[in-house]
Amino acid sequence: MSQRPIRREPTVSVILPVFNGEASIGRAVRSVLAQTISDLELVVVDDGSTDRTSEVVSGYSEPRLKPIILERNSGAAAARNVGVSRARGEYIAFLDSDDEWLADKLERQLELLAASPAAIGISTTGFRIHRVATNRFQDTVPDPDADWYREQLTMCALGPGSTLMAKRDVFLQVGGFDVGLRRFEDWDWMIRCLAVREIVICPSVLAILHVDRRPCVRIVQQSAEHFLKKHAQRAETTFGRGASRRLRASVELEIARTMIANGRYLSALPSAARAGLYSPARVNLLLGELLKRTWYGDIAWALPGKLRRTPVADQGTAESL
Repeated sequence: MSQRPIRREPTVSVILPVFNGEASIGRAVRSVLAQTISDLELVVVDDGSTDRTSEVVSGYSEPRLKPIILERNSGAAAARNVGVSRARGEYIAFLDSDDEWLADKLERQLELLAASPAAIGISTTGFRIHRVATNRFQDTVPDPDADWYREQLTMCALGPGSTLMAKRDVFLQVGGFDVGLRRFEDWDWMIRCLAVREIVICPSVLAILHVDRRPCVRIVQQSAEHFLKKHAQRAETTFGRGASRRLRASVELEIARTMIANGRYLSALPSAARAGLYSPARVNLLLGELLKRTWYGDIAWALPGKLRRTPVADQGTAESL
């Protein structure tokens, strides 16, 4: 009687949620399959797409690719949770469908985590923002020595949607992504995670975030309210009233920036004003951001009557100031 072959689980499970991403999903998939480590599985969760996304994904003849198709769109948090529930790897990494990785991204994070103490449960990397409208680039490399629990309780600055790698047991301890959040869901998860586990930062740009969609104002506003209910008191209890005010200012600025991205400049003023009352320093960040976005061309393409016709995104996280 012949023996069945021993089934070996992959070292890394990559979770890639996608909704109507036919134009970019191929680039994301190729960047995963081109990683310098081959011991991985790629779980693509099609979150109820109505375009040709599933056809593009099914066109890859690759045994490491595991497609999952959800009947209706439920948001990035729900799609990621489904992916995590199906993942078999010792480590879990996330990639948004608009983005891509450099070839050695997973290898370098695995080396860091393997060499780190057991308390280190997660890792992120530096990232490059590509402003598709103007073809300009901006690199962000998080400080490896920062107090990231304190930092995340005041603003989102790690780009976790496409840089995060976590040990599987972290999800048993922290839980999944909050399906009540259509935006800020990975910011929320990072706060909960960093309350109980430590992080190691790979200080190199290893992910490219292609920014080409306008966030939906309604979804950002709804998510902001839910997010603050969860974390404003946590910030104050942990780091004092100043931390809570900075967090509120950061969320108000996310609303203002969403208004600006949609060409609704006057509508952005109330949120910007509230942010100023909470934290003048955060408003200075916004002013610097507006100057930077003017340089990168984001404001120019968002002028009334000149809005890009790129589909509005209803999934995703905050883009750090």
